Amino acid sequence: MPLVFAAAASHAPGITAWPDAPPAEQRDAVRAALGAMRDELSAARVDALIMLSSEHWANFFLDHIGAFCVGRGAGFAGPIEPWLNIEKAVVPGDPALATSLVEAAYAGGVEPSYAYELEFDHGTMLPLHFLTPAMDVPVVPVIFNTLAFPQPTAARCFAFGRIIGDVARRSPQRIGIVATGGMSHDPGERNHGTIDSAFDRRFLDAMSKGDNATLTALSAADFTAAGAGAFELLSWIALRGALGPATGRVLGYEAATAWATGVGFMTFDAAKAA
Repeated sequence: MPLVFAAAASHAPGITAWPDAPPAEQRDAVRAALGAMRDELSAARVDALIMLSSEHWANFFLDHIGAFCVGRGAGFAGPIEPWLNIEKAVVPGDPALATSLVEAAYAGGVEPSYAYELEFDHGTMLPLHFLTPAMDVPVVPVIFNTLAFPQPTAARCFAFGRIIGDVARRSPQRIGIVATGGMSHDPGERNHGTIDSAFDRRFLDAMSKGDNATLTALSAADFTAAGAGAFELLSWIALRGALGPATGRVLGYEAATAWATGVGFMTFDAAKAA
């Protein structure tokens, strides 16, 4: 069955934790972009979502840091942050789809770790809060190491994304893929609050056009220059790998200084993914 939905969304926690911090027009633009994304998802009638997200020391620490981790559990509780203003819930998983993803990755030369017990933080729960507010759509989380050096390369994430896309297209279910994270920000670091809108707009343009050469050439130094949080865009590059020639549409971009993050939102013509 073809991939039926694909999107990318920033998960800045301030979107729900401090919703009134930015100017009203900026807040409303973000809500409108997320609403448009939710409408597209609803129309796609997905059976399950593969969520490409980021580690924020919610599940792993210095005792274990892997490049990727696939959640194989039957359910995932979240959010772990009590201040996020999102009601706690248990999001259903899809162990069979997760197992297919792990097995395909190993067969394809990418060896993600996997876990039957994961908790969700804002990286996953915030997009779900807007996209599936009833928290009733099964989710397979794929967690990317975007915190600790060395992070997986852009090219490696793109290659993993190809495998994820193949699994989605082979599934008998209607599958959607959502990448979450970024854009430019430097949370808690010396340049906290810095937003590189020029970098963000170049990245959105490359994602929209499927300029894979530009995306896979991005280096650790490129992400670091846009802020430590920009490594979260590795999940977006994985999504681009899953989509083949499908083009994208930018639903909105805001340099949200009140949330110390450049936030962007995109959907893609998933029917043309191959």
